Amino acid sequence: MKAKQQQQQQQLRQGEIDSVLGGKRMYGQFLAKQNKERIGALQKLTQTQDTWFAQNIYLITVEEVQLAALHKILYQVVRGLLKKNQQRHLQIIHPEQTQSVQENVLTLLAEYDDLLREAIPLPIYIFIWQISSLEKLANCNEVVDDVLDILEWYFVHQNEQVEAFDEEDLDHEVIIDLYKDAIEEQDTDAQFQLGEYYSAIDGEYFKPEKSVKWFELAASQGNADAQYALGNFYFEGIGVQENYNRAFSLYEAAAKQGHPDAANNLADMYFNGEGVPENLVLAKNWFDFAAQKGVAEAMFTLGIIYEQGLGIDKDEEQACSYYKKSAEAGYVEAQYRLGGIYLEGHLGRPKDVNRGLYWYERAAEQYHVDAFYDLGFIWSQGLTGIRNIEKGIHWFKQAALQGDLEAKLQLGHIYNKGEGIARNIKEAIKWYGLAANAGSEEAANLLQELKGT
Repeated sequence: MKAKQQQQQQQLRQGEIDSVLGGKRMYGQFLAKQNKERIGALQKLTQTQDTWFAQNIYLITVEEVQLAALHKILYQVVRGLLKKNQQRHLQIIHPEQTQSVQENVLTLLAEYDDLLREAIPLPIYIFIWQISSLEKLANCNEVVDDVLDILEWYFVHQNEQVEAFDEEDLDHEVIIDLYKDAIEEQDTDAQFQLGEYYSAIDGEYFKPEKSVKWFELAASQGNADAQYALGNFYFEGIGVQENYNRAFSLYEAAAKQGHPDAANNLADMYFNGEGVPENLVLAKNWFDFAAQKGVAEAMFTLGIIYEQGLGIDKDEEQACSYYKKSAEAGYVEAQYRLGGIYLEGHLGRPKDVNRGLYWYERAAEQYHVDAFYDLGFIWSQGLTGIRNIEKGIHWFKQAALQGDLEAKLQLGHIYNKGEGIARNIKEAIKWYGLAANAGSEEAANLLQELKGT
């Protein structure tokens, strides 16, 4: 019976590994289908807006797109933008028969760099430079996807006002080299860095779907960092539809290559039964691995496992040890938990308010709302042996500003009772009102009493 179970588990694991590779194939098919649909929509636009594109849109509809065809498209886009701005670019561009189309595009970009910076949004400008600089085409769907972004902008938004950007906003050589390595050399590190580039940019330049594209390409070739990052996207539903099974497979593939954070996330999924049946034994094994690699969150979860005896015997000494290691590594939840352990004397530790205060302060430095509240309580109640109402008010306000209902109620009490400070009915009414609006029945009753006096 045991041998049969082991065989089933091995088959399950192999299926999960295969699903990582299958996921790339599925994504490639999805991207190709999406490109085809976008090309169809563009055909309708070109028929009414531009004769050249109407006649040549077929250049990106064939199965094997040639780089020269994409250069022709970029040339027409840049030429059209310059023509719109009444630039006589044809006077400085050699005829096509004596110069390649790629050289024509690069010449236009170099000669009219300042003008184009004012006519093209930064992401589109980057795409044009990247594709124009390619010498060969190894990943067709990925590049066509970028070309379609350029064309869609050109036909839909070209007449909109564009905010000019400075040279410091863009490092041509770094970005172009990265793109060329990712496409021409199929360098998985470059593909991963492109995925990071599009996931890290804030605001309008944040393009998670582009991140997914590059992470998929790198992950399918065994890049553990990309597998981990893509697993996060599928787990959170960022740029793709949420898919715990896919996330699990990606985390597992990266964890088996020794990726610490992937191991921690894989352990979490076993621990919580997400995308896989709950398995506390496997969860602990992966948490142990991640903790040994220095993952503070894994240390914290091991503290919970030992404290509550989840799948193992309870061990308060081990629990406290893991909480302390995690807290010292900077994990805010461990810092807050350790503060409570010392404040209240849990897990076999003697009560030590000053140590509790120290760890609450470390957690507060990382904006832990409950730590704000507890610091307010410690100082306002004088639990350290010294009562400091002003400090109590300060920390309660920090918690209240983050939406903590109890902190608002406590501030109302402090100003209403006037213990340690002068009584201030106006402030009491304000904070009771905020607490009442947040749902506190006690605050609502006290508010009515104050308003009735």
